[in-house]
Amino acid sequence: MKRLWHSPTLRTTVVYGAAGVGFAGANLILARVLPAVEYAIFTLVTALANLAFSLAPVGLDGIVLRRHMEAGPRLLSRVLLVTTLVGLGFAAVGALAYDLSPSLLAMLVVSTIAGGAMVMASAQFQSDQRFGLSLALLQSPNIVLLLAALVVVAVHGTDAWLPLLIATVGFIAAGLYGWWILFRERAGKPHDQRPVPWGEALSFAGLQASGLVLIQLDRLVIPHVLSIQDLATFGVLSAIAGSLFRVLQMGVGYTLLPRLRAAVGVPARRRLIAHEARLVGAIVLLGSAVIWVVTPLVERWFLVGKYHLAGSLVLASIVAGIAKILNSFSKATVSALGDARELTLVNLAGWASVAIAVLAAVFAARWGLAGVIYGVGFGWLLRALTAFYLTMRHLQLPAPVPATAP
Repeated sequence: MKRLWHSPTLRTTVVYGAAGVGFAGANLILARVLPAVEYAIFTLVTALANLAFSLAPVGLDGIVLRRHMEAGPRLLSRVLLVTTLVGLGFAAVGALAYDLSPSLLAMLVVSTIAGGAMVMASAQFQSDQRFGLSLALLQSPNIVLLLAALVVVAVHGTDAWLPLLIATVGFIAAGLYGWWILFRERAGKPHDQRPVPWGEALSFAGLQASGLVLIQLDRLVIPHVLSIQDLATFGVLSAIAGSLFRVLQMGVGYTLLPRLRAAVGVPARRRLIAHEARLVGAIVLLGSAVIWVVTPLVERWFLVGKYHLAGSLVLASIVAGIAKILNSFSKATVSALGDARELTLVNLAGWASVAIAVLAAVFAARWGLAGVIYGVGFGWLLRALTAFYLTMRHLQLPAPVPATAP
């Protein structure tokens, strides 16, 4: 057990898991106390906000991870510019595709800007291998969300805007705190005025974006092909059955990337991936069994029958979750080892997987919510297999040199 705890993936997964408990707890509390329509609105806006703030740095967070950049006013000004543009773009999507109210759109824009600044600060700390501070920033929205749910219970709230407003304030606080630390420590570091490599940043952003879109794709598709009640049901299902896989997906990607970059030679890379795969595989098997047993108990005793989570839905969530974890391994590999050409190819393949996932989800919607989940899961699997294929050369042992006669 002591040896397992020395695995950065396991330790990071424990941190993600604690934050995931906050996210799942917040969703279950809000699902119980809010009307189904309001909880569905909360689920939709949260999905848009999570996608928006994660995409907001437009790949600058990836550049910080791959090379050193000075975290000063120049970088912050670029971050605020691109995050503002992304926030306005997502507000347009929220207004046109989902008819969100002006107050919800305003919170979406502010969350995107502040959350994008938070992501950049977290990436800088991750690059410096200050994983505790980086993770604390990155996962703070889940803790704030739990606080928001408790506030809703305390004031007997019945609208989605209150927890969303508290979540927005949390993004602002996290972004300000992260950059306050970076500016405070900047005096002791050499100033670096190298230009931002926007081409590389956009390639990384595209690679990251397709995965982020897939993460939220179920929530974005369901309102167009199924009912608002199905969206609320998916939010509950994701909180119970999907949380483990999301935690593992984030934990693998967070720690494997820098360690793969530091690994010297193909044998070291293979040993690293094999070790992490065995560890994560064991957790998936045990966790899936627990999810299968616990889900109907939560449905019956906590949600008091308000939502019905059939066994077919739980199974679909487990299968899609495994595909997400496979993708985390492939994404970490290409992000750490891929050259510019491979990043571009994987980027294109990722967006092709998103398009196929949308088509598959729309087609499979005739079989209900489980069909949509399987359709998006198929996109995850395609994305993972394509990335593995395109970057396999970085994990191949060199061919043996044939012996020659003296």
